[in-house]
Amino acid sequence: MRISQDQRAVEALPLRILIIAIIAAVSIVPAADALESLRQSEFLKRAEHQLDVITSTAETLVMEGPGSARTLALDFSSYGRARFSLLVLGDALGGPGMARVMLALSTGSKMLSIADNPPVWIRGVGGSGLIIQTPVFDLRLECTLDGGMDYVLAQVV
Repeated sequence: MRISQDQRAVEALPLRILIIAIIAAVSIVPAADALESLRQSEFLKRAEHQLDVITSTAETLVMEGPGSARTLALDFSSYGRARFSLLVLGDALGGPGMARVMLALSTGSKMLSIADNPPVWIRGVGGSGLIIQTPVFDLRLECTLDGGMDYVLAQVV
């Protein structure tokens, strides 16, 4: 009697393995989606924090006055669907984005942070906005006085 029970168990083993394989395969897709969602959420929170750091640093520099400077190590790298495309800091004098820091994402979405407490003119060396196309960089911000007007000069170092 013992031998016949063992034979039935051996005969049922391939079916049990097949059922386990199907369950495992069906579970992989939701787990991968959950991991992707977690990665994207972490990146967006980190990106928002870094944008806020840039604008709050610019505001602090203007309050401290000409000559004050800071260098920020920034990392906008991501491996999810929403990835760094480019970062734009400021604009030319009178331009609509004078106090803006904008992160463009690979999905077409944009994240903005405005340096408006106090209002800050952020610009690059040429007098217009600074466009950065690499996700990892060091950013030097320096408050400068030009023609009686304070502005924050932004440079990648």
